[in-house]
Amino acid sequence: MSEANTDAEIPDESTTDFEIRTNLYRAALGLFTLLAVVAVIQLYASVNATINTFISHQYRPLFRAAFNLVVLLVAGIGISWSVRELAGE
Repeated sequence: MSEANTDAEIPDESTTDFEIRTNLYRAALGLFTLLAVVAVIQLYASVNATINTFISHQYRPLFRAAFNLVVLLVAGIGISWSVRELAGE
């Protein structure tokens, strides 16, 4: 009977590895989310100034939209990857 108790006390390596992997993916998700927020704030200001300098007034909204779309797509890919890994797909 004492052997059954000692087996239950020893953590399974696959469970420990799974918990570590899950925590790493959660940290990656948080990092990608933070990256997206910082990128949108910092790059928006810089690109907006560049667009105002080099792009004609009539085409500025188009260039701003395209840039914001690219930034959000990159962040979305990173977030999607992290969520898929957390879900086990």
